[in-house]
Amino acid sequence: MHTLTTADKVAMYLGGGLVLFGTFGIGLLDMLFGAGHPVSGEGEIVHEAVIPLEVRSVVIISGLIVWGLYAVYKILATQPATAQRV
Repeated sequence: MHTLTTADKVAMYLGGGLVLFGTFGIGLLDMLFGAGHPVSGEGEIVHEAVIPLEVRSVVIISGLIVWGLYAVYKILATQPATAQRV
């Protein structure tokens, strides 16, 4: 059975946590404490976020970068399987 290494745990918890917090956590905060979405006189919906969209984007992209670095690490650190002769 495969045991999790430290790199596996960091990628799962840090990368997954950042992506989850950026999508669900900040979205929930915006729904609960954010301003409504008023409509201007011209019919345009004005969106005012509690946490700026740039911050939310950086949090999500940071999680994706952690996952990408983990994928590169796994490719470089894993030994290819050797073919067995019958």
